[in-house]
Amino acid sequence: METLIVGERGQITIPSSLRKKYNIKSKQPVILEERNGELIIIPACAIPLKKLKQSVRTFDDYFVKELIEEDILKKNEKVKILNKWKS
Repeated sequence: METLIVGERGQITIPSSLRKKYNIKSKQPVILEERNGELIIIPACAIPLKKLKQSVRTFDDYFVKELIEEDILKKNEKVKILNKWKS
């Protein structure tokens, strides 16, 4: 357990031993969560927006292909979706 001092602007410094242990880098976002009357600091993972968009598009393409293979969509729905994901 560590004792920290809250600065005038509400800031705290996470001790270097804990930053190293939990691989928290300078300027990395963290999540502050309240649980049962306690404050929990959780290291957050930041994903660049471009990479996130690529990942979502990949998932969506795969999901759409599954739908088409299962033939759940009506013919006009298939055409709309295929045209949307071609670009």
